[in-house]
Amino acid sequence: MTKALYVILISLGLALVFNFLFFDKLIGISVLIFAVILLGAVYRLGIYRQLPLKKTWWLVVLIVFFALMPSIRANEFLTFLNLCAILGLLMLLAYELIDSSVFLMRLCDYLVLAIPVPLRMLASAVSAIAMTGQIHSRVKHRDVWLRVLKGIIMAVPVLIIFGVLFSQADLAFSKFIKGFVNINITEYEIQYLVLLLLSFVAALSFLSYITFSKQSKPELFPEKSDVIVRSGKEIEVMIFLGLISALFLVFIGFQVTYLFGGETNISNTGFTYAEYARRGFWELLAVAMLSFLVLLASEKYAGVESKKDRRFNIPALILIVEVGVVIFSAFKRLSLYIDAYGMTILRFYVAGFIILLLVLFILIAVKFIKSKKEHFFVFGALLSVAGFIIAMDLMNPDAFTARYNIERYNRTGKIDVSYMRELSADAESQKIELYNQLEGDDKEVLWELLKKHKDKLEESKYDWQSTNLSRTRALKLLREFVEL
Repeated sequence: MTKALYVILISLGLALVFNFLFFDKLIGISVLIFAVILLGAVYRLGIYRQLPLKKTWWLVVLIVFFALMPSIRANEFLTFLNLCAILGLLMLLAYELIDSSVFLMRLCDYLVLAIPVPLRMLASAVSAIAMTGQIHSRVKHRDVWLRVLKGIIMAVPVLIIFGVLFSQADLAFSKFIKGFVNINITEYEIQYLVLLLLSFVAALSFLSYITFSKQSKPELFPEKSDVIVRSGKEIEVMIFLGLISALFLVFIGFQVTYLFGGETNISNTGFTYAEYARRGFWELLAVAMLSFLVLLASEKYAGVESKKDRRFNIPALILIVEVGVVIFSAFKRLSLYIDAYGMTILRFYVAGFIILLLVLFILIAVKFIKSKKEHFFVFGALLSVAGFIIAMDLMNPDAFTARYNIERYNRTGKIDVSYMRELSADAESQKIELYNQLEGDDKEVLWELLKKHKDKLEESKYDWQSTNLSRTRALKLLREFVEL
């Protein structure tokens, strides 16, 4: 199993070298340098696995030749062709070492090579990562501490992602975090990290395919140690979820103090209530959805599906409760934003999606508590999505949006009349109702919008197959309205 960790470390090193050579730089001799380093890694692993390296010499020569060309020729399309040749030859190299001789391949084999081999490479990368979860100490009484350390390492990237999202979502939390570390990720740094991640996955997939493709199933997943592995993974997941829950708890503390605590607490930190409330809504939604994936992946990794295990259930349920608070915070921010700027169709659907997301978290909590299998959650999610769509149909989003904005106008005297053009025929009666309440320029603007909508409906030629109740009713209402 340590071989998997060895391959992962080599892949990470290759990814760092790749970014050093290529990120924000023109292509040149860097292609040759990276190709030589990559072939060196393949050669090292090939010796370790006793692979038939000698028969691939001609592929290595071609790869080096095409890698040299970008440092000689400046034509962009020619460089593109050379890079494509290198990628194709690397795929043939891996296929030659693992599967069968390239000389025995038929035309159809070459045509399908581009699909199954990359998929098998990616599967090998997943297997390599899974095997690291089976590493355990040979020293007595130290295996638990190794599992704890692995749980911490697993949590670090997730904590960074959630920490960045939370700092972007909440001004007070961002100010608190910057007291320890200044999280200010620029677009340049994001591009660097994305390229690093992609190059790491590509290198890991390529090297894992060469290293593990011929490993037998018992060696990858030894049945005798199944209980030990599962127990160890539960410890790792407990630490993993526990650290994430601790971060959520700190963030929730800021929500209770500021967002739910009133305008006075926020103004004392130097922010306006409106500025604080409207920031971070999308980041909090991203946190909720990522948490959803984290919980499902953690259950799979720990191997406790349909089994009651307190070491998994307790931190998982704590995290679900904390996510519920985060979802409520997102809903609170959205409601404050709607109060300030009015309702739109997008905000209506997002509010409904937040409720759907909360239902899904309740479902996953029931799944963990009752030790239900995956199909319970999947079927419940299917019904929830169907219920969400049914509710949207029955509520009539356009009419609901119009009614809300009219009520807000009656309370505050504020309304964006021009937005009414975004609403469909479903809200025609509400538009006419608003017209009767408006005065001045807003009334003239809405009159023009209604008249244009009437002309548009009359000019449109609908066949009987296009019969629609809302459009028919809207045209009737508009004709009566204009004639008045």
